Amino acid sequence: MEDKILELLTEEERKLHDEFTRCETMEEIEELERKWNKLNESQENKTIPRYDMTLEEFRAKYNTTSYEEMKKKMGM
Repeated sequence: MEDKILELLTEEERKLHDEFTRCETMEEIEELERKWNKLNESQENKTIPRYDMTLEEFRAKYNTTSYEEMKKKMGM
């Protein structure tokens, strides 16, 4: 699932994610947080893109389980 989430990140966000996974001390995490804040400030005025995708297209793209299949597995 993590790989699917990483697909949605921008290149800059992926770099920050990689840096976070390499942090070993609280000071490194605090420095990274300052970078995140700087990134967020630079993106405040960007609009969120609309993705026109049906539920079935979304399920196929991200390989998710359908609601009906989950109900069957849970005995509902």
